[in-house]
Amino acid sequence: MVNRKTPLLALCLLFIGFASCKKSTVTPHSGPGKDLVLSAFEQQKVTSDNAFTLSLFKNLDSANTSAVNLFASPLSVSFALGMTSNGANGATLDAFKKVLNFNTLTTAQINTYYQSLLTNLPELDPNTTVKIANSIWYRQGFSVVPQFLQTNSTYFNAKVQALNFNDASSVTTINNWVSNETNGAIPSIVNSISSTDMMYLVNAIYFKSVWNEKFDPAKTTPLPFTLANNSQVTTSFMDGKVDFKRFDNSEVHVFELPYSNNRYSMVIAMPADGTTVQQLAAGLDSAKWNLWTNSLHATNAELKLPKFKFSYSVNLNSPLTELGLGIAFTPTADFSGISTGLPLQISNVYHKAYVEVDESGTTAAAATVVVVGTTAAPIPQPTIIDHPFIFAIRQVNTGLILFTGVMNNPLQSGS
Repeated sequence: MVNRKTPLLALCLLFIGFASCKKSTVTPHSGPGKDLVLSAFEQQKVTSDNAFTLSLFKNLDSANTSAVNLFASPLSVSFALGMTSNGANGATLDAFKKVLNFNTLTTAQINTYYQSLLTNLPELDPNTTVKIANSIWYRQGFSVVPQFLQTNSTYFNAKVQALNFNDASSVTTINNWVSNETNGAIPSIVNSISSTDMMYLVNAIYFKSVWNEKFDPAKTTPLPFTLANNSQVTTSFMDGKVDFKRFDNSEVHVFELPYSNNRYSMVIAMPADGTTVQQLAAGLDSAKWNLWTNSLHATNAELKLPKFKFSYSVNLNSPLTELGLGIAFTPTADFSGISTGLPLQISNVYHKAYVEVDESGTTAAAATVVVVGTTAAPIPQPTIIDHPFIFAIRQVNTGLILFTGVMNNPLQSGS
């Protein structure tokens, strides 16, 4: 294959089920599962979520000048921001609506949508474990509007707890909750608590599923993978003759590998010769994504895919500001729906994610915390995915994207 000068962007999306404020809900490994049926406005919100996903993904990738692996769950960010928006008013609420693309929907419709995902995603497939958990931790003695806590407890199943933020054990408490809800994949999300921090709104997502057709570990062999600078590394490639879907044009080669019972899938987009991963990512929007996924056709062929495992962490203050949420990070923010006792603003939005792809399937997890404080030639048909690539995990019948990422080097293990 022709070497490319720039790494291919990886787009990874995962649906994850919900953990309630009392106990996590884990998909039972029995029964046939079910289809996710959404109302018209809920399907409209899926479209909005995917638009937010692609916007955030492009922003993160444009800043990724060192060609490291990238992986995130914009859905996790959406859940955390969705909870936070229930405390916003005025121009601040308008900014949340614009960034999250739910201008045409009422607050009640938005909250009902998130509740629907929390309730139904864990039940779609008995061979897929899906967890989505939310929590709100606030400084002991800080006066919080009761309706704000009630709304997020009702619709987001958020665990709500006051903590002594002056005690270092509060950091351990929050991190232990995140670690538990992600089955240890995200061991921590908070390093320390500032004296001005009043509240932490946290989302955690965990996904684990098996391929519809597993790869035989005995066929896994070392092969070269070409990096952005045209150098090569040798890594383990899975190999199998499997059913999958594909789409090809002069810009991209798209592959969709189904997980168990076709309820979820991973979508991989590797740029065609002459296109770099940065160019592919920069031009990616909802229209192009829909073209790719709507044009997929079934095939059965030998496929080689590298095994990989890595983690990623990022502060989302700048990306979210660039997307239009800047007012929420300033003293002019209006979070009177959270508390009327102190002027509040978002001080930080932290995000961490983890992904592992092997012969059996995929494990992925993410956590987001919002910190609120005071102040026309023939097209080649490759069957070996040996260059950096975009990959996505989505819910098949609704098309909802859960995780996004970039796989530039399968030997990288973290950031």
